[in-house]
Amino acid sequence: MAAKNDKIVFYVATSGSDEWSGRLPKPNAKKKDGPFASLTRARDAVRELKYSGLLSSPVEVRVRGGIYRMEEPLRLIGGDSGTPRCPVTYCAYPGEKPVLCGGRRIAQWRRWKGKIMCAELPEVRKGLLSFRQLFCGGERMTQARWPKRDRKDPLYSGWAFVEALAEGD
Repeated sequence: MAAKNDKIVFYVATSGSDEWSGRLPKPNAKKKDGPFASLTRARDAVRELKYSGLLSSPVEVRVRGGIYRMEEPLRLIGGDSGTPRCPVTYCAYPGEKPVLCGGRRIAQWRRWKGKIMCAELPEVRKGLLSFRQLFCGGERMTQARWPKRDRKDPLYSGWAFVEALAEGD
């Protein structure tokens, strides 16, 4: 493993594989070793070091640039931060910008009216999934809503106001 004061470094890259060692910043020439593909696998590798008693140096997980689509949150617990003598740090690879994306792709779009597109989302209808933002080509889209938004009256349009409270309970 690492010498007493050396840092242990794991790498994560979109070109990686969770079957590899995670110790190389990019795949080797034979594509037999290289970075991990996921933060979850990097976290598990750090846990393996810690629980096997081999955590003897600080650990750094360097995440290469790219978009990492995450099906579920990266769950970290207290022990994942390492120890005072051997802290664990997750950071971007120098000069690169990784993007962690918890969003889901929506497929099967169809034209509804004019430029308005729609897609069926059974998980939303069943209450199993909800979302607050919608992006297309990296640009935030306006979601359909009632009442309709009037661009000339941005303060009061697009909201439903209560005229008065109902009588009784």
